[in-house]
Formats: sequence, structure tokens, C-alpha cells
Amino acid sequence: MTLNTAGYTVGANQPLNRARILWNPITGTVTADGTNGAYATNDFTDQRWALAAGANNWTLQTAADASVDCVFIAGHNLAGKTVTIQTSVDLVSGFTTRATFVPADNSVIAVMFNTGAGAAHVIRRIRVQVSDGTGVYIAIIRAGVALQMQQALYGGHKPLNHQRMKAFEPQISEGGQRLGAVVRYKVFQTTYSWEHLTFPWYAANMDPFAAVLPERQFGIIGNALRLGDADVGWCWTQESLEPQLMGVLDYYQVSLAVMGYGG
Repeated sequence: MTLNTAGYTVGANQPLNRARILWNPITGTVTADGTNGAYATNDFTDQRWALAAGANNWTLQTAADASVDCVFIAGHNLAGKTVTIQTSVDLVSGFTTRATFVPADNSVIAVMFNTGAGAAHVIRRIRVQVSDGTGVYIAIIRAGVALQMQQALYGGHKPLNHQRMKAFEPQISEGGQRLGAVVRYKVFQTTYSWEHLTFPWYAANMDPFAAVLPERQFGIIGNALRLGDADVGWCWTQESLEPQLMGVLDYYQVSLAVMGYGG
């Protein structure tokens, strides 16, 4: 996995040991080198932006000012390529680089960045640059402002990228000999559980996210400070959120069972 927080200032934000969830990304018009650049904005990881040979740009232009403090990239084969994230405040000014990195593998990428004061950048365009697009594809590019969880994950949490689930069918001959196996799918899966979420905070911040589940896919960073890229994923859930009162003041507890893209 690749997690880049070099351009992120905590400031008045929640500490980096608290999860970030990108569930409401910005939208706009896509222009890109190669073919099918707009595919990177849909939810189907088998539909991919196919890059061209040489340097490539992918640009999303919003209809109005939008705020951004993170980018997720998934369903790609960018290992070894130089990737640059840039933003522009309008449609005529130049782009400013927010992050540059070289993914070590093809797993989910999460990049966090904001102003020196810790505020999200207000933009009209965001651009992803790739140094060499020969044979490269990208299925998911999302940008926006992440939900910052009010509380950290506690003991017992299982980091997403260490929880692999594979389903396969053994191939057996008529005589009972094992001939091999066919992998049907592979995903990562875990459950995120939070406690001591105040009722006003949940209603204002997490209930809008809960309202779009399970239909909406999302990016998650479980604990950037302690777990790094071991808990970064592009995910979905098959359940609705069901917050429960803890019986202590107005505190809620809630669990979110997820599956994450396994490549």
C-alpha cells in the first residue's frame, strides 16, 4: 500500500491516529491522455483508464469551487512509476504540486494534503500525472474532503490489509485426484468499530455517510499515525450502519464491516 501524508498539517483537525473516510468525492468533467479517462470516476474496477506511452495527465474540472484534502487511487498497476498530484485554484492559473511519490506495489494509494494551516485546499481542477503510461491502467481516482472520525480505533481492531479472504474452487478429477484450484475472488475484509461518539457529532458528521450505505463505495485510512499503509483501502460494505447508545451520557457506538479491493 502507499500512504502519503507529507503534505498534511494536523492543526485543528483530528489527530492522525483517527480514521479518515472519503465517501463524498468531488465530481466534474474529466480530460485525460490515453483512452477512457472518465472510467476512473465510476465504481467498476474492471473499467479502467488506459494510459498512453510516455507522460500522462488526468484532470478533473469541477463546475464550482470544491474542497480537497485527500486522493485515493485503486485498481492500478502504477508500481515503479512516478505519480504526481496537483491542484489549481481556477481554470487559468498553473497547477501546484501537492504530492509526488513512487508506489512500491499495485495496492490502494491514499494521499493526504492540506494547507500549512491545516485547511482543505479550495480548487477548480485536480490533476494526476504519471511519468510513463506504457501498459498502465487505473480504475479508481477519487478526491475530496475526508470524514475525520471523532475517536480512535481501540484494541482488537484488525488492520484491513492483513485480513485476506480468498474464495476458490478445487479442481478434482473423476478419480478423486486434486488437479489444482481456481480462485473465484480475493478481497481484504475487517470491521471498524468506534465508541464514545457523541450524539451531536454523529448526527452532523457520520449520519450523512450512513445514509448512502451500502450503495456507496469509499476510501478509508484506519490509523495513519500508528498503522500507516497497513490499514488503507478502497472499500464497500454489505450492511447499513446501526449506531447504538452505550448507556453513558449521549455516547454512540457503531461498527462498519467492510470488504476492500484486493487487486
